Amino acid sequence: MAVHLVNGEFVATISEAAGFKTGIALDKSQLIDLFPDDSGFRDMLSMGDESVIRIHSSDIDELFMQVLYHLGNVDTPTPVSSTIRLLHKYKDDAKLYLVYMSVFELYTAHFKLMMEEAEKSGSKTLNPENFMKECAMKYGKPGLEMSYELIKGNTEDMHCKLSSYRRYEWSDTVNLEELFKSESLESQYGEFIDQRFIDFLHRNNDKLGEMHWRKFEGLTAEYFDRQGYKVELGPGRNDGGIDVRVWKDNAGEGEAPLILVQCKRYKSKIDRTVVKALWADVQWEKADSGLIVTTSSIAPGAKNDCVARGYNIKQADKDVISKWLEHMKTPGAGIFMGK
Repeated sequence: MAVHLVNGEFVATISEAAGFKTGIALDKSQLIDLFPDDSGFRDMLSMGDESVIRIHSSDIDELFMQVLYHLGNVDTPTPVSSTIRLLHKYKDDAKLYLVYMSVFELYTAHFKLMMEEAEKSGSKTLNPENFMKECAMKYGKPGLEMSYELIKGNTEDMHCKLSSYRRYEWSDTVNLEELFKSESLESQYGEFIDQRFIDFLHRNNDKLGEMHWRKFEGLTAEYFDRQGYKVELGPGRNDGGIDVRVWKDNAGEGEAPLILVQCKRYKSKIDRTVVKALWADVQWEKADSGLIVTTSSIAPGAKNDCVARGYNIKQADKDVISKWLEHMKTPGAGIFMGK
């Protein structure tokens, strides 16, 4: 069924809902930029605020799902229900398929009971305990696991709709613009950079070169911190060229760093001057090695110097940083959908 909407009001609704679900606030231009140039949704959202658009309800669901996907909040841009995903997961195993269909019948019956119980008690939450117990009793471990998948799938389905339910209760909202324009590293959801920015960058690693240089340093420090190292992030300015110092987790006071890190959010290659200066710092501080984290790469001549002169300096380029982001991203729906 198609509906007619005023574009400005529709954009505001989508932006507000996306902020509620993901904890990321974005304006109209940022919302539009989430979509590729050849997207029909991009063309529609780009219309004037007073323009009247005609859109089907299923397209609204798809558009909103794509917004969540491009913000790194869900694992797929396609609004396929969890029950369909699970059906495809089990359909090729005759035994498990029969169990799933039986568990799904139980889920349908119990869901109605859970809704009635919640309404009577005035609660906004559903208690699936009886459903899961019955599945475990009748179908053992497979039944219990499927009951969990159905419950989690239902919550994910609701999260992906224009609804008042969200997967996580954010204590604040961050502006997407801050990732690119603010050097502040204050965060409710991360030691050095906000988890919501990590999820966004994981989905949009082409934006690594555009993020604020201080946020780039914060991202590097965050990775090593989550790997269990002791980390010191420099002041950002007048830091003597060293952006991050890394120690083993059991390093004693006054012990030399394990790694000295320079962060270079460059488009051009890292030249010999940078490499030589970092190696001098490594020797001075008696560190084990140096690391250049960059959106570019070390120039061939500088790499040759490292080999010929025995510089223990490595690089973490865009491909490596992308692997860091994969490691640090928030686990999404794919965890329980068996992807």
